[in-house]
Amino acid sequence: MLLSALLGALGSVSVMAQTNVYSLNAVGYINVTIPPGFSILTCPLICSPDNTLNTLLPNTNNVYGGPNGGNPFHTQVYAFSGGAYAVIENAESTAANASGWSAGGLTTINPGQAVFIYNPLTTNETATFVGTVPTGSLTNTLTPGWNLVGSIVPASGDIITNSIMNLTNAQKQDNIYAFDPVAQVFDIYSYTPGLGGWTTSGNLTDPKTSNVFQGFFYYNTTTFQTANTLWVENYSVSQ
Repeated sequence: MLLSALLGALGSVSVMAQTNVYSLNAVGYINVTIPPGFSILTCPLICSPDNTLNTLLPNTNNVYGGPNGGNPFHTQVYAFSGGAYAVIENAESTAANASGWSAGGLTTINPGQAVFIYNPLTTNETATFVGTVPTGSLTNTLTPGWNLVGSIVPASGDIITNSIMNLTNAQKQDNIYAFDPVAQVFDIYSYTPGLGGWTTSGNLTDPKTSNVFQGFFYYNTTTFQTANTLWVENYSVSQ
């Protein structure tokens, strides 16, 4: 699916979620509420045994959908990579995939990655992410073109000025596409050094995330460069 078609299809939806983060040393959990419709999710924890759908969103008894009871509709997860969807998984158990996901539930949501999730119900779905908080100097490589990403660590707010997220090495005409949870549309932020930094709708405004598991699109423009943008976050337990 072309990105332009995607942006048009999702122009009236948003991330609407509630979160509580509790931590002891470097271990914590995040309570996630997945609203009806589309959301962009990231998991800023290193979970055990892994960060696959089977671990993060186990479709036990078809709670996220399936033909054998529970939710009769199918929650869908869309993984985006290299300018296109790489994997689409439906929440449904089959003879070949008893995990409850049509492609085996092996799609990952590692810290720094993000996915679209579609809740077909008119009520919220819930999940709890449990794992270790990433620490140290952490690099998210934003390749030329489109990237669907999130903070590697559980931080939210102003992506630029937040001392942990600290996304300060954007290139001219890079863009961030973030969901607005109130207006339910994409807010498009463009990096224009000549205007003083990030702008949206003509206003000088930094991009923001409303919760620690909200992902966003980052467009690494190739107009002025063809190299990766390295988003480096630094976090220690003492912070």
